[in-house]
Amino acid sequence: MNLVIDIGNTLTKTGCFHNNGLISFAMMETATPHSLKEWILKFPFRKCILSSVTNEDEAISMFLQNEIPHFINLNHTTPLPYKNLYHTPESLGNDRIAGIAGAYNRFPGANVLVIDLGTAITYDLITSNGEYKGGNISPGLVTRFNALHSFTSRLPLLGKADVQIDLGTDTRSAIIAGVQNGILYEINGYIEHNSTEFPDLVIILTGGDADFFANKLKKPIFVDPNLILSGLNAILEYNIQTI
Repeated sequence: MNLVIDIGNTLTKTGCFHNNGLISFAMMETATPHSLKEWILKFPFRKCILSSVTNEDEAISMFLQNEIPHFINLNHTTPLPYKNLYHTPESLGNDRIAGIAGAYNRFPGANVLVIDLGTAITYDLITSNGEYKGGNISPGLVTRFNALHSFTSRLPLLGKADVQIDLGTDTRSAIIAGVQNGILYEINGYIEHNSTEFPDLVIILTGGDADFFANKLKKPIFVDPNLILSGLNAILEYNIQTI
């Protein structure tokens, strides 16, 4: 069995994989050797991969290295099951590395656009021949609401609302429509632009706000909340097979 750990900006996700299938999943605010010990006692893990978008926690790394026979701490030097054409691979976030691997593993031989809707929104394109072309980063939903409040003197702090507003008729509705429609127009624009080069483009949404936007988009998409974990497991399996 494989233990997969994804330490994000706000939460840590852990998954147990068996035969490439996710059989158990948990989220926690903070990962510690103690909290991970509970998982190790539940399952006979032989392989583990750790990914973090924050500063590396040496205590967790050392604990996992001592407890599990085959351990990988993901970084830009880790061999990947696809070709990375990013000019500065050392600056490519682990979440994006894993999301691309997850997309390539789920749709081999397809052109895939991965849209991760979290604290930031990332757009990443991998082609049918396994080449990661690159991607873009923009502020996420909560980040945009926070920015309007933090960098102005009078605009209130608001959050997402599951309503369809074309034009706001007061400050509240104007902010909600501006932020949410802005993201929708942005996503649809990326999809349309990349579809001109790749008409058979597959679109995958992941991240905390994926479900919120999924049914508001023009084109059919796939939603995979565990894409990052699946991608990490694919990277782990790829590295173990090459040992």
